[in-house]
Amino acid sequence: MSLDATKLESLLQAALAELHPTARVAGALAGLEPLEEVRLVAIGKAAPAMARGALMAWSQSIVETLVVTTDDTNAAGLQVFRAGHPLPDARSVTAADLCFGVAARAASLLVLVSGGASALVCAPAPGVTLKDKRAVTQALLESGAPIADINVVRKHLSRIKGGGLARAAGGVPVYTLAMSDVVKGGLHDVGSGPSVGDPSTVAQARRVVARWAPKYADLPFVKTGRTGANVGGDVVIAPADLARAMSSRLRQRDITVRVLRPSDAPLERLAKEYLRAAKTLAPGHALVRVAEPSLTVTGEGRGGRSTHLATLVGRQLPSGCIFAAFATDGVDGTSDTAGAVVDDTFVARAGEDAIVRALAAFDTGPLHLGLGTAVPTEPTGHNLADLHVLVRTHDGT
Repeated sequence: MSLDATKLESLLQAALAELHPTARVAGALAGLEPLEEVRLVAIGKAAPAMARGALMAWSQSIVETLVVTTDDTNAAGLQVFRAGHPLPDARSVTAADLCFGVAARAASLLVLVSGGASALVCAPAPGVTLKDKRAVTQALLESGAPIADINVVRKHLSRIKGGGLARAAGGVPVYTLAMSDVVKGGLHDVGSGPSVGDPSTVAQARRVVARWAPKYADLPFVKTGRTGANVGGDVVIAPADLARAMSSRLRQRDITVRVLRPSDAPLERLAKEYLRAAKTLAPGHALVRVAEPSLTVTGEGRGGRSTHLATLVGRQLPSGCIFAAFATDGVDGTSDTAGAVVDDTFVARAGEDAIVRALAAFDTGPLHLGLGTAVPTEPTGHNLADLHVLVRTHDGT
């Protein structure tokens, strides 16, 4: 068996191609009776690709299209509105207003949601400012809070999240298709659920803030709740689909694969788990997992959770093992990478002192870029959480 960083990256690209948002959305809509005079809102990192699928399937029915995405997402052939991510900006507020305008005009509304949507559209609740939303979001992102908890807070500080966009449509049919970046949760968790009902409560939001960002405990949270009977939807691609696709490609190379349960555990805990597993992993075997690990950011360097995890694992990786941590959207935090692939030579090449400094400063991106262990950054049009692969290629002797 021959497997290295370049081949792992190519397998990931093949797995992502199998799950292309355009084809998945087109296929999902082709099996449905088209709504009439459809107005389309697509929000997220995969919004352009998802919108293309909708336009392919329901071209005769769609009368208006609004696509909101990030600055660096490829949107060739589409008119898009770009807004802030990972923190909302003034454009995000404008984007939310545009979404409300489309909903108000709709005889029926099709909403396509993918990762990144929570920041891309921002409609602060009464008594909440954009500055408040940015501050509490940044505090939560840096605190180590699970993303599901962060999204609960986002919903209860917003007029558009937690079903707000569906309610703004005034009872007309609303159908949502989501490409999920959430490893634990449902349709209402993707992009903070702008167009579906929300089961979370103000009390939950207050508990999250009290634990992770108590400085913001006095913000005026608002209720979310149910939407109308004409509201429905489905998840067309989920992180678990990527784990299966990647596993299939590894098995085609005669590698025995075990798919681990998705996880949103703290990053340090996952690193310890992978290192324990590496000690007993047999040659020709691999572990695959999709994850959205939480991470407490302690420095101001150029890092991301995938490069940080790869550094922690690479620091003690046994001989004969390769570990890869991929950001499937192609952007791993501020690291200027899409993740990293390390092997048992990592410490010898990097040096223990450099590793310690990079971890302490949350500056693991430059470390991997300098060593050539970084995965090149390039927005993929996907956002299916992170993908972790641990492989033992030989017995280390």
